[in-house]
Amino acid sequence: MFRAMKLKSVKESVTEYIRNKIITGEFTAGQMINETALASHLNISRPPIREALRTLENEYLVVSVPRKGTYVSNLSIEDLRELYQVREMVECYAIELLERKNIRNLPEVVSSLEAFSRLSMPDSNNMEQRLNYLKASYDFHIKLVESSGNKLLTYWNNSMCSHLNRYQSIYFYIPDSKQCSREDHQQILDLITMGAYEKVQKLLMEHIQYTFEFLQDRISSNEMEIA
Repeated sequence: MFRAMKLKSVKESVTEYIRNKIITGEFTAGQMINETALASHLNISRPPIREALRTLENEYLVVSVPRKGTYVSNLSIEDLRELYQVREMVECYAIELLERKNIRNLPEVVSSLEAFSRLSMPDSNNMEQRLNYLKASYDFHIKLVESSGNKLLTYWNNSMCSHLNRYQSIYFYIPDSKQCSREDHQQILDLITMGAYEKVQKLLMEHIQYTFEFLQDRISSNEMEIA
């Protein structure tokens, strides 16, 4: 399974494998991660799996329960709210830094938007396509924060990407979401080029709030259906 990943360590490959399964929902909330079964399936020893799970716990994708095991973390409205509060602070502060440095040309962000625009909506049954689409969609925001030049801000933003992607795997099902997302992203770029940073922050907050409210409604609906 890992022959195509020779440039990565076993630990990195295992981490990515489990992370992707959680983001796409193949490993469900509350599911126990059976280290022995996973090691057998991947034909590796257990130590790299333990290391991978420690990394994923720092990304809030799994939770370790003493003397019981490691479980996929639950999804909740409160967790989602906290996550999006941090996201708003990080991205809006990145715009403040762009303004301070009078940065208006963002080639990496432009390239990210162009790459996403070329993608077709993935097959809902193709987990790999869905995952690549999610990552390409959020890459705009990653590159936007990176453009601020603040390494610690970039680190914290990257550290919550997987957690965000997991929630956004629900957002993927909004009709016409690609067109709406692309239009918002293009407008953000245009405003930065104009130096209208205050308007950029306002649009970003609206963009982030809209996504939060949609996900909140979806989670509430799912909880009602289960109940």
